[in-house]
Amino acid sequence: MVRIATWLGAAVWAGSWRVMYLEITRWHDVKPTLAFNPGPPIPGTNIRARPGVPLRLLYVACAAAPVVVTGIVRDLRERRRTGHSFRSGRR
Repeated sequence: MVRIATWLGAAVWAGSWRVMYLEITRWHDVKPTLAFNPGPPIPGTNIRARPGVPLRLLYVACAAAPVVVTGIVRDLRERRRTGHSFRSGRR
């Protein structure tokens, strides 16, 4: 289970930064400083675009995935070093 969580977290980490790269270079919704780039207002109005839920989730994934993955890996290394197992005492 932990191995799956590690791989899933690593995939989210790599995927989120790949999508962030595309946001910066291809879609231009985000500036290279990772700030939202709203673009010009809608013609005839003062309405400016705001980041939607997918872009907000992308920011969260870019920030949280590295922390989660490194935490899991650090915990696994500590358990291996001390000889503890996730399954010890369970059947």
